[in-house]
Order: sequence, then C-alpha cells, then structure tokens
Amino acid sequence: MKWLSLLTNEWIKIFSRVRTWIFLALPIIIIIGVAVYDKVTTDEEVNNNWKQELTQTTNDDKKALEEAKKNGDDAFYIEMLETNIKQNEYAIANNISPYETTTWQFMKDMAPISSLIGLFVIVVASDIVSSEFAKGTIKMLLIRPYSRWKILLSKFLATLGFAFVMWLVVIVATWLVGGLAYGFGGMDQSYLIVTEDQQVKERLIVEYVFANIGVEFIELTALVALSFMISTLFMSNSVAIGVAMFTLFAGNTIVMLLATKDWIVYTLFANMDLSVLIDGQNQLIKDLTLPFSISVLAVYTAVMLAITFTVFQKRDVKA
Repeated sequence: MKWLSLLTNEWIKIFSRVRTWIFLALPIIIIIGVAVYDKVTTDEEVNNNWKQELTQTTNDDKKALEEAKKNGDDAFYIEMLETNIKQNEYAIANNISPYETTTWQFMKDMAPISSLIGLFVIVVASDIVSSEFAKGTIKMLLIRPYSRWKILLSKFLATLGFAFVMWLVVIVATWLVGGLAYGFGGMDQSYLIVTEDQQVKERLIVEYVFANIGVEFIELTALVALSFMISTLFMSNSVAIGVAMFTLFAGNTIVMLLATKDWIVYTLFANMDLSVLIDGQNQLIKDLTLPFSISVLAVYTAVMLAITFTVFQKRDVKA
C-alpha cells in the first residue's frame, strides 16, 4: 500500500530526532538506578525480621489514625491508614512478607514510571502536526497525492505506535533488570488488598502487572488523542507542547480540588488514571469503576479525534 509510505515517513521523522532516543533511554536509566539503589540500601536484617518491622509500622499507623480522627483530618487519609493497618495485620497473621522482592514485585513498584512516559508522549504528539505548520513543511506534505485525512491518520498512528513501543521497551527493561537483580521467579507471589466490604484479600502480583499493562495502553491512546488535537489546533509547536502540558497538570489539579462533586466522574482527567481502579483501593473518587472509566475515555477519544480531523481538513494553508 502506497499509504504505508506516509506512516514509514512519520516513523523516520520521530526516530531521527535525538530527543526520541533520550526519551527511550531515560526510563531505562531510572529503572537500573532504582534497582541498584534498592540492592545497595536494602537492610537484610529488616527483611529477616519483617514481622517486627511491620508490627512497629502498624502501631505507628494506629497512633496516626487516632490523631487523624481526633483532628478531623481528610477522610481519604483516614481510609488509607485503616487500609494499611488491615493489610499489615493480615500479612503478619498469614506470614506474607511485604519486603520480599521479585521481578514481578519490582514491575509493580515501577508502574508509576508510566507518568514519565506520558510526558514524553505529550511532547512528541503535541509537536508532530504543529511543527509542520511552524516550519512550513506542511505545504510539501499537502501537495503529495494523498488526502488530508490520510496524512493526518499516518501521523496519529505513528505517534500512537511510538507510545506503545516506548511502553513495551520499559516493560521489558523492568522485567529484565528486576530479574537480574532479584531473580525471574515469583509468578505465584501475592499482594494484599482491602475490598469494599473491608475484607482483606490476596491477589497475584502477576495479575496486577498484566492488568496495568493493558490499562496503560488505553491511557496512552487517550493521551495521544488529546495531545494530537492540541497539536492540530495550534500552529506553533512550542505553544502546542506548553498547552498540552498545562492542560494535563491543570486537569489533574482540578480533579483533586473538586473530587467530591458528582459531575467530576464525567470529566476526562478524572478517568485518566486507570491503574487505581484495578484494585479499587485508595480511590480519590469513589464512584468510578474500570468499565465506566474505559467507556468515558473511549467517548472523549472519539470526540477529540473528530475535532482533530475536522479542523485539519478545513484548515487553510497559506502559500
């Protein structure tokens, strides 16, 4: 298909830039650094006497809980302390050490690195269309024998592909580094959650890891659609990147400030962190479920792509 040449061309543009390789290398460096730091600073005595350590932590949490209730602290903080206490007491009673580290535990602990990937994806996605207008190269693209929507679709798929490749590289790197540092076993390792009816349950860490991989792909798709829309709306690539960054951080801040409002569940940013819905623990917004949030993201993604393609189709490009 001749159209594939457009997609190939976009991939070449993305991977010909030095920043792309920096974006790929930085998470790997962080992963290695975390593993090395953990190995160097791990206190084997604490690991061997984890029950005493966990008992002390539980006692400290109980004191903090009493103070929090007495002072009327935030309900989210109180619930977090109660959850920690129940999990720790269950771990002690059932001989489940939270200090045991395997490559799967390491992958679970490194899940927040997806936020860094999200920032890099924003830069690439926000720049891919706006830079063509800023440099004037958009005219060279539009005179080629391809319709506008095919040109734009190739850019979107290339950006989405870059996001997925980057996430897969991080997944593989985390598994390898964790395996070399802690061993490749542990597929049967469990972790603890507290259900809505306040019961402590055991779940396999490997199930969480694969679930998190899946929801991260969904999050990245929505994030690419948002950044891509902004890149199309603004002709300046620096402005597009700045607006995308501001939108992301401002949106998250608004969600935190207005978490108690009923309508907040229908906003884009309230549904952008799907990982907290895998277990449903310590959620800032209680009414969210994984199927609901995925549905909301699907609707927003469709709307953002519709706006993007409509604007690009109608945009006047001056000679």
